[in-house]
Amino acid sequence: MIENKESKVRVAPGRVKTINGSILAPHNAGLRFVLSVNNLAGKMDNNPLYPVFEKKWKKIKEDARGWYATKTGAYKLGAINTTCVQSDVWAIHMLCQDDKQQTSPSALQQCLKEVAKLAKTEQATVHVSCLLTTAVPEMEGLLKSQLVDQGVNVYYYKE
Repeated sequence: MIENKESKVRVAPGRVKTINGSILAPHNAGLRFVLSVNNLAGKMDNNPLYPVFEKKWKKIKEDARGWYATKTGAYKLGAINTTCVQSDVWAIHMLCQDDKQQTSPSALQQCLKEVAKLAKTEQATVHVSCLLTTAVPEMEGLLKSQLVDQGVNVYYYKE
């Protein structure tokens, strides 16, 4: 058990599981969140997951482009947006890269805090491709501190 400093409540840590398979077929029952990274420039070419998503969920890239095209005051580093791709699978767009496509650790941490809140509220599990953790190396440590230690189950996929 880990003690949550904010509320002094003990939280059972989430589980971590590595799957040899594609993130396009997320394991587990219930609501599943698939993570994706976005940047302030709206460029899609540096995200290694979009070619994978295109095979099954073209809507993820379309919604990311739409979020960029209609950006408002909420389009800032640390923001998240969701896309429902199946009745039980949501893509979570995390805006954590600047306009030069460099990851901001503080923005990534803020995004993951928001993902953790949403996952707890919706009783969802979080699914991450190893392609993403390779492209954004600081993500793996933050996933542990912001999600797993807060009681959210995280699944990693080796594509």
